[in-house]
This record gives sequence, structure tokens and C-alpha cells, in this order.
Amino acid sequence: MTLKGTESCVLTHARVCMLVRNDVRTDYRVLKEAGSVARAGYEVTVVGMNTYGPLEREQRDGFEIVRVPVEPAGTPWGKINNLFVRTIRRMADYAAGLGAVVYHAHDSDCILPAAMAARRVPGAKLIYDAHEVGFWGFRESFSSYPFKLPGIQYGWSLLNDRIVRDEVDAVITVNQPLAEVQAEHYGIPTPRVVMNCPPRYSVNPDAKPRLARRLGLDSATPIAIAQGMYTIGRGDYPPLEMTVRCAPLLDQGVVVVIIGNVGSADAWAPLRELAGQPEYAGRVFILPPAPPTELLDYTAGARVGLIPFNLSGLARYALPNKLFEYMATGLPIISPDLPVIRGIIEAYGCGILCDFASPEAVATAINGLLADPARYAAMSAASLRAADVYNWQAQEQVLVGLYHELVGPPHGG
Repeated sequence: MTLKGTESCVLTHARVCMLVRNDVRTDYRVLKEAGSVARAGYEVTVVGMNTYGPLEREQRDGFEIVRVPVEPAGTPWGKINNLFVRTIRRMADYAAGLGAVVYHAHDSDCILPAAMAARRVPGAKLIYDAHEVGFWGFRESFSSYPFKLPGIQYGWSLLNDRIVRDEVDAVITVNQPLAEVQAEHYGIPTPRVVMNCPPRYSVNPDAKPRLARRLGLDSATPIAIAQGMYTIGRGDYPPLEMTVRCAPLLDQGVVVVIIGNVGSADAWAPLRELAGQPEYAGRVFILPPAPPTELLDYTAGARVGLIPFNLSGLARYALPNKLFEYMATGLPIISPDLPVIRGIIEAYGCGILCDFASPEAVATAINGLLADPARYAAMSAASLRAADVYNWQAQEQVLVGLYHELVGPPHGG
């Protein structure tokens, strides 16, 4: 692979480079934002990483994806070096070679490579897109860093803080309370809010049985679904375990479906083993992530949308994608009492709050909702009303408007 060196590169107007530390295949926020910016007339390249694979290029929805290679290693330190040090350098080198007018860092782990690239392109703007909180206290670093090196994680957070304060031209985040927390932490103007909503979705009756067919179930089987990306380090295992264990307590033949990285990642093998025990046969199904373009068709086949989180500290300001995905398909929502989610559920009346601390609590919430048809119908209609407000067509206007403010419309349009 040929990459540019450390020399300055010539800025190309209307070219945008987004950076994200994953393979971009199922990162719905990145794919949506890249597509929106490309449709607005900018030339977009997303630089990601191909873990333990070669350089890859892909054309999708009017933009290019480039995955820089990450080689395997035989030791833990070798893996750290390849996954972090070498990958960050490669991403920065490739990005700088594009001479983009905007470098858009998705999440805190791409602030450094995006800043390294922007420094080498005179006049380039730098955007930080905070998908989550984006910074860590020292205590939080002990439980959240995958290699259990809290000092490194804390130092990384301090470095990112300095870049955000001194070099970033604009910050985007996913909800207003989190924007206010970040403004106070970094000492910057309140970030622009671009919520991670799905596009408007029209429920296709032909698609509704798709999930049941994949599972070999009768199309009338009621399904309680928990979808999305989960993280053991933030405490997602216990509420997901309670979700699995509630299945034998469910009435009306309800089954539990978990779809996402829980169905594919090695870290979640213990939960898959639990779900494979005889008492859960035919009552719990765990599936790998669905392609973003197909996910809502699976969601639409469920009756209830679950948000099995047990978040604490700053993570309580999270606003998960699944909330909006459930709304888009008209599912009533069962969620823990988290500040941002509670505000939306109470404003629209589209769900109920539940502590995922025991199988009995989860089962009681699901059974109670499905046993009351009038209440269920009202919450389903409320979810669809909320989806008229919380959708990507509305959010992309904020994103494109920010690009116009920073660098003007592409080609002076």
C-alpha cells in the first residue's frame, strides 16, 4: 500500500474525509452521514480499518470506503501496536493524501488520526463527531479500556481533550444533554446535535414475517427484540442475561430475539452458551448483525422493542439507535429509566420504563404490555408519531448545514 508521507498536502475543495476505527460495514451512523454529505455534492471518502486483512476499497451510495490493513500479531503488545499505533498512522497518512477540505473524526478514537491529517493540509477544517460521551475520568478508565491499561486510556483521553479544545472547528454529538456535558467538559460552544435516527420507514406488510421466517417460527409468534451493539465493559451483560432468563416466564408464546454483535463477537460467547441451554430452546434466539439496509425489516417483525441497558455515570446520557429504530417500525418500547430516553418516552407515551435487574421484572413488563391490547395500540401509534419527528431526513439537514457553515456549499453551489 502506498501512502503519503508527512509532507503538507494540497487542499481540494469539496472533498471530505471521514475517519472511523472499524470496517464501516455496519456502522449505520457513519454510512448515513457519508451518504448525506455525498448527496449534498461533496466528494466523500471514509477511511476505516480492515482488522487482520489487506487494503480494501468499496464504492457505496455515492462515496468511497477505504479500509487500511491491520496485520495479525502473535503477542498482546503486538496486537496493540498493530491495532492502534500502526493503524492510526496509516489512517492519518491516507487521509492526509486526499487533501480534503474537511476531516471528520467519528468517535473519540479517531480524533488523533483526523487531527494528524488535518494538520498536513493547510486550510482544512476538523470536525469531531462524538457518538458517545467521548472522554473518561481516571476511575472510569480502569473498567472501560479493553486491554486493562487505565493509565494509557486516561492519557489518551487527555490528549483528545486538548485536540478538541485547541484544534477542532466543530463538534457534533447525539443529544442535547450530552452536548451540554461536553461543552462544560471541553470549555467549548455547545456542540451541534445530530441524532442517530433511521430514515423514515414505511412498514411493508410483506417484510413483517421476515424475522419469523428466518427463525423458523409461525408468522403470528410475538417477538420481543433487543437489537444493536452491546459492550461488556460498560455493564451490558447483566441486563442481557436477565433478558434471556425472562423467556420461560413470558406468556402468549412470546420469544426473545437478540440481534447484533452479541450474535457474532467472541466476548459474547458466554451469553450465547446460556441461550443454548435446553430451558431456552425455542424461546431465545441470538442472531449476528443485520445489514443496515435490512435491519428495520427485521425490527418490524417484532411486537416489542427492548433496551436492556444498566448504565451509570456519564454513560447514562446515551441515546441508543435502537430507540429510534423501534419508533420507526411502530414498536412499543421497554427501557430502563435513563434520563434522555425517559424524556422522549414520557413526551410521546410510546413505552414503559423497566429495571432490567431481574428476569421477573423484564417478564412482567413484556407480559403486561401485550396483555392490554388498547394500551399496546396506543403506544404503537405513539411510536409512529415520534418517528415523524425523529428521523434521518430531519437530522441530515443539521449536518449538511454545518458543512455549509464551515466550508460553504460544494463548488460554490
